[in-house]
Amino acid sequence: TPYPTLFPYTTLFRSIILLFIIAASTIIQAQTGINSPYSRYGLGKLYSANQNTISKSMGGLGIAIHNPTAFNPSNPASYGSLDSASFLFEVGVSVNLTNLKTTTLSENGYDATLSYIFAGFPITRWWRSGIGVMPYSKIGYNVEVKVEVEDFSDVVHSFTGDGGLNRVLWGNGFNITKKFRAGVDITYLFGQTSRSSMIYYPDSVFIFGTKVEESINVGDFIFDYGIQYDFDINDRTQATIGLIYANKINLNSNISYLSKTVSGGYNNEIEYVKDTIEYRPEEKGTITYPEKFGIGLTIRNGDNWLIGADFEYQKWDEFTTFGIKDSLSNSWRVAHGGKFTPKHTNISSLFRRITYRAGARYNQSYLKFYGKPINEFGISFGFGFPLKNSKTGIDLGMEIGRRGTMDNNLIQENFFNLSLGISIQENWFQKRKYR
Repeated sequence: TPYPTLFPYTTLFRSIILLFIIAASTIIQAQTGINSPYSRYGLGKLYSANQNTISKSMGGLGIAIHNPTAFNPSNPASYGSLDSASFLFEVGVSVNLTNLKTTTLSENGYDATLSYIFAGFPITRWWRSGIGVMPYSKIGYNVEVKVEVEDFSDVVHSFTGDGGLNRVLWGNGFNITKKFRAGVDITYLFGQTSRSSMIYYPDSVFIFGTKVEESINVGDFIFDYGIQYDFDINDRTQATIGLIYANKINLNSNISYLSKTVSGGYNNEIEYVKDTIEYRPEEKGTITYPEKFGIGLTIRNGDNWLIGADFEYQKWDEFTTFGIKDSLSNSWRVAHGGKFTPKHTNISSLFRRITYRAGARYNQSYLKFYGKPINEFGISFGFGFPLKNSKTGIDLGMEIGRRGTMDNNLIQENFFNLSLGISIQENWFQKRKYR
């Protein structure tokens, strides 16, 4: 007589162990490489928060998407549609190539990181859960500004920074009805950021420079909520509307601050400390994480095609660091995209089973200089390759875009992003027979 056994618990355990082993390398890799001078402000350059390779390939579309074979962190309500008889494991990597330009200078930079790891599984008939690790923000810059002073030494201002924040999430999706889902992500946001600034006088050995070093450690929970509702247009076509929300939270943090008078310490010279101006070690405080909300709409025709649009808004004017505002502006994002699969069967040719994706996005970031926001836009496309006679899939996404402007002597960043995702799905139950 056949009977079900909980076969994949060993697989689940091994995958979770692998998840957190690789997570350690995520934290390390996310903090390397010079990335963007704009990452000096706020929490740094924000990664494609809550987006996997599939979403990135469609311009960041995701708030109203749900898929039984893919973990969609854009809206925790989407977890409710995960396959009730499968265990899902996903991993993604990304590479960013950037050309930084001013009216007189040009420089290339890069950044490579493990962009996410997810594991999703059913708990009950109406409850799906999952865990994940992904970077949240990155700080990486090294900028020098030289000011010529007549009849005096030139004055050089040097700014450097590195580090970033990462997130570990526990996601839960609940099927309220057949067409209505709700969900919550419980996320632990953590990491360290380091910034330093220095003023020195390269033409004189008799004038001491001033150096300020600041290190901030963050570790606290944030919460993301979401709902999705499906309604039928006809027998084959269905629309989904999705909403997301994150409330304002004061994140527990601590700061170490050191201001000192130095000689040397630039152009590979040895730094000599002459005097300590101010020193505050491990001072506790909070960082205000601002409120966020978004809405999305998709229309799909079975597994054949899907189109949709997202809008997201976050109140970064609420952002403070230890009670000090950072002059940030409210940000918003719009995304539009879709996908098309010619024929979704195992007996079809590879080219007819490939999923083709494309999209575009426009972001107004939380930065504003000379009264003008630092905007960003990107055009993306990608492919999903299902492996024949297997539940494993490979997703590839590419994006080209621009951030910033060269007006008012600012910096323009032209970037190319490459994303690769692999998803593995295994049956949650396996039937065995006595012989």
